[in-house]
Amino acid sequence: MLTALILEGNSMYRHKLQNIIQNRIRVNDTLDEYDMEIAISTDNLSDILNHIAAHKDKSFLIFVDIDTVSHDLNIWKQIKDNVVFAEIIYLSDSYNSIQKIIAARAEPLDILCKNLADDFTIQRVRENIDIAFARYKKNALANLANFFSYEMTHGLVERIPFDQVYSIESIIGNNKQVRLNYRNLKEDILGSLKHFEEQYDHLLRCNRTTLVNITNIIRIDKKNKSLTLSNGQIYPISTRRFKNAVKILGQT
Repeated sequence: MLTALILEGNSMYRHKLQNIIQNRIRVNDTLDEYDMEIAISTDNLSDILNHIAAHKDKSFLIFVDIDTVSHDLNIWKQIKDNVVFAEIIYLSDSYNSIQKIIAARAEPLDILCKNLADDFTIQRVRENIDIAFARYKKNALANLANFFSYEMTHGLVERIPFDQVYSIESIIGNNKQVRLNYRNLKEDILGSLKHFEEQYDHLLRCNRTTLVNITNIIRIDKKNKSLTLSNGQIYPISTRRFKNAVKILGQT
């Protein structure tokens, strides 16, 4: 979910902004409501900072009154670096504040003038929400690529960080499950080597019965046609797959 935070000193402006955001969540250019909510709307900087500190794993769209409530741009630059996802929109009526934002290379999503009676500004708020939500979804999909998903039983999907996966091996006499080697564990999971090979680019078929995680290969032995993983496990590479393995791993 994308979490909206509003930090604005003028209560009337703050409430108008809340209404625009809430309406855009419900009515937008898609068929569904945005997976988004307003968590905090306040004139208290500490409320916003405490909420972000307690939810660093969340994704944020933050509206910041840079004129009266928060003058320190470094705070928001640091937040963008320390949370999963954050887009910042600065609210200002001051030419000096706008110049300060530009000079600091603060890279906001936008800088909005405080004139919510103006149709142009209202439309800019809506457009910024659309852009932020689209970027949030793209970022979320990219993060999914860093995880390996599997089922031990039908309908129960589990995920682990991809770098914790070492290998997947076929099980003799069992064509419905394969053996997942990860961390210091072994689990029999549903699926086939072909299924996981097609689904994940980081899995390399080194022989007929084994897929290995490319990112965990630490050594390739050209003489003995084998590879070693970071957990110490050694797997043979079939002659037919050896050239492809060397090419993928950037060897010559």
